[in-house]
Amino acid sequence: MSENNEEKTTIGARLKAARTAKGLTIDDLQQITKIQKRYLIAIEDEQFDKLPGDFYVRAFVKQYADTVDLDGNALLEEYRDELPSVHTEKIVDNVDEVQPTRVASREQPASPANRVRNYLPTIIITAIVVLILLFIWFMAVRTHAGSSSSTSADSSSVQVSSSKKKVSSSKASSSAKSSSKASSTKEQTIKANGSSDTAFTLTNGADKNKVVIKSSKAAWTSVTTNGSQTWQGTLSANGSHTLTLPSNAKTVKFQFGNATETTVTINGKAFNFNPNNSSSKVRTITLTIK
Repeated sequence: MSENNEEKTTIGARLKAARTAKGLTIDDLQQITKIQKRYLIAIEDEQFDKLPGDFYVRAFVKQYADTVDLDGNALLEEYRDELPSVHTEKIVDNVDEVQPTRVASREQPASPANRVRNYLPTIIITAIVVLILLFIWFMAVRTHAGSSSSTSADSSSVQVSSSKKKVSSSKASSSAKSSSKASSTKEQTIKANGSSDTAFTLTNGADKNKVVIKSSKAAWTSVTTNGSQTWQGTLSANGSHTLTLPSNAKTVKFQFGNATETTVTINGKAFNFNPNNSSSKVRTITLTIK
């Protein structure tokens, strides 16, 4: 009997019930998903015409469902007939209207402590450079004073010492080249975890992996690193976005609103996140970094 009641429940009621069960308010959900409050309320009330386009109805519903621990893909499939078709999607000309919280966060002025922290590396580097220049000046003055009173034997000693330094430098250069060749043999690889087409593992990546996301058509995309959102936005047709993952990144979650029109490269190499050529546009991909 409970199954029949669940089948009769509307998608808006399902989402609202899941949100309430997690103890989240609409304001909480807005902070987590970065989707405007008025759009979240429209989804719960099933007033989909208030959203910026049919494409965003499915993308926002899936993101809402994933946030309240529902299976977004399964929910979209179950209520496929109740949701607008993605073939009638409308491109949003002003992305900032859909994602205002993101713009607001960028416009917040930095605190004095943050400004000092930002300039601290520059101050340290400047101090080190000054110390190095003072040391070079001191050694130059000392060498000049010593050379004026040295004999030809001392000059020969300096030449021998210079030859030893060159030999030592040559050995160090050879060692560096050998080390570079050894490290270059380890190539970056991205492999699927078993037969899964939504879970992958990256090995031999960079300390800070560079990710480039491109789309041939309008596409909403979200990137979450170690559970915290790194970037979210909507790319225009033939648009791209570049981001650098932090060095402590272990798990990266990609959410694509138009996966079939989106490509991703990591450190300049293509990431084939759709090896089985799935036709689903809304997809969630998990990448583990080792």
